[in-house]
Amino acid sequence: MLRRNLIIFTFIFLYLCIYKVQAIVVENNLPLLSKIIYIDAGHGGRDPGSMYGTIKEAPINLEISKKLKKKLEQLGAIVYMTRTGDYDISNPESMNRKNDDLQNRVNLINHEFVDIYLSIHLNADTSNSWRGAQVFYDDVNKNNKKLADIMQEQFKTKLNSNRNIKKISTYYMYRRIDKVPGVLLEVGFLTNPNERYLLQTDSYQHKISDTITDGVIKYFNNF
Repeated sequence: MLRRNLIIFTFIFLYLCIYKVQAIVVENNLPLLSKIIYIDAGHGGRDPGSMYGTIKEAPINLEISKKLKKKLEQLGAIVYMTRTGDYDISNPESMNRKNDDLQNRVNLINHEFVDIYLSIHLNADTSNSWRGAQVFYDDVNKNNKKLADIMQEQFKTKLNSNRNIKKISTYYMYRRIDKVPGVLLEVGFLTNPNERYLLQTDSYQHKISDTITDGVIKYFNNF
């Protein structure tokens, strides 16, 4: 009887050890397991966003967003996108399609089951000397600034940005997303010659998505 109990105890002990090791492996390999993330690829369709000659912001936003989605999913996240192609999500019969598009993005994202959202855009200016990825946030959600700080530090470290986070309170879309922490990520200037070239390359788009992914992991590790 004693021997039988010892065998059972040993079996349970080994099972728990194996389970713990497996849990550690899963946690290390899938640090974003079950996190729900919404990616908003800015503009699209009839709204090209910023332009430089024939180069449009919207398709670059989408390519970066697709790469980001894949990387986040590989780490265990559940990822949704406000758009997956070259279109806006407004009602074609709307009197104000721009606001309708933005409000529909809000409606998709603003749910309590979503953990964070990331809105991907490109910056532009009248001067071609301005450069660097920058994070914008609205204080409508208490965790927005925390996420913004982490993302901007990633941009400084990995993308050589010299810019700082900027608080916004007048942007139609971000003021309305109050249930979900999130930020607007302007990942480079389309009007800067060097960044314009880089932003169109597959390798730099991967670098941007890797940088954002690292920021997401740090955010949840420090939450």
